[in-house]
Amino acid sequence: MKLSTFSKLFFTILLTAATLFSVVLAADSEKDPQAPIKNLQFQSADINSVLTFLSDYGKVNVVVSPEVKGNVTIKLKDVHWRTAMDIIGRTYGLAVVDEEDGYIRVLPAEQYRKEITEGEKHSKEKRELAALDTKIVKIANSTSDDIVLAVKSLMTDRGKASSDSRSNSIIIQEVPSNMPAVLSFIEELDKPAAQIRISTRLLEISSKGLEELGINWSVNGTYTSESGRSYPQSASVNALRNTDYAGQYTVKALQHGWDVDAIIQAIVKDDKGRIIAHPEITTIDNKEAKIQMGQKIPVKQFDASGNLVIKFEEVGTILTVTPHITAKNQILMELAPERSTYQFDPNGVII
Repeated sequence: MKLSTFSKLFFTILLTAATLFSVVLAADSEKDPQAPIKNLQFQSADINSVLTFLSDYGKVNVVVSPEVKGNVTIKLKDVHWRTAMDIIGRTYGLAVVDEEDGYIRVLPAEQYRKEITEGEKHSKEKRELAALDTKIVKIANSTSDDIVLAVKSLMTDRGKASSDSRSNSIIIQEVPSNMPAVLSFIEELDKPAAQIRISTRLLEISSKGLEELGINWSVNGTYTSESGRSYPQSASVNALRNTDYAGQYTVKALQHGWDVDAIIQAIVKDDKGRIIAHPEITTIDNKEAKIQMGQKIPVKQFDASGNLVIKFEEVGTILTVTPHITAKNQILMELAPERSTYQFDPNGVII
C-alpha cells in the first residue's frame, strides 16, 4: 500500500510528537516527586489523563471514580503535584481524598459528602446498638460533685455520669468508642490545685494616728491598651477629711523604706493602735475563702404564714477572699471586706 506525501508527513509529525512526549515523561520520571513542576499547562485535556500524569509525577497510587469526566484547562508554574491536584479538584467540583491505606481517591464532591453523611449515620447507629461500658473513677484532688457536671458535657446521648459523694467517685456509663476521651478528660480535671495561704492583720487605729505618720492608704497600677500605650492610674483615701472631698485621684505610695508590716509595728509601738487579730487561712486557686472576727446572732423573723422563726446572721469583721493564680505565677485576689454590727430596737428586738 502506498502512502501519499501528505500522509507520510502527518505520520512523521505524529511519530515525532509521540517520541518527544515520551522523552518528557522519561525526564520527569527521574525528578524528585517533592520538587515543584516548573510549567504545568493543559488545554482542553481529558481530566483522567491529567490526573494520571500527576500521579506518575508524584509516584503515588490514584483511583479515579467512573463519574469523573470532562476536560481540563490549566496553566500553573512552580507548583507541587499535590497542590495542582487539589486545585483541579476545587475548580471542577471533585474531592481529592487521602485514604488511610496510602492511596488517593478522586470522586465528585457531592458523592463524597454523601459518603461522609452515610458514614456518620452508620457510626451513630453502631453507637446506639453497642453495649455500654461502666467505669468507676476515684477522684483524688477535687470533689466528684464538681467534676461530674463538666464530664456530662462530653458524653454521648446514651452516656450517663453520676457522682457518689460518699466515696468521692464518678460512675461512668458510656459507649466504648467514647470512653477513652471521657476518662482522659477526668484525669486532666483531677489535677492537684495550687494552695494559697492568706495572712491578714486586723488593726484598729484612729485617723489621727494615720495623719501623724504621714500615710495615705492608696492603690495604684498601670493599664496597657491593645495598642501598647500605658496609662498609670491610682486612687487614695485621705486620713483627714476636708469639707469638699473624702478622697482624691492622685499618685501616692508608701514612704521609702516602709512596708505594711513596718507601718503596723510603728503604729502599735507608738500606742496609736492595736492589732485585733492575725488570722490566717489556706485555700486553693479560684476557691472562695472567708475570714471572720465576730459572732452569729439570732434574729427574729416571720415567715410567709406569719410564724416566728429564728435566723442566725454573721456580724463583725468579715473578709471574703477569692485568689486567682495567673500564668506568670502571680496572685490576684478579689476582696470583699465587711464591717457589721447590731443593735436593739425599743422592743428589745435585734435590728
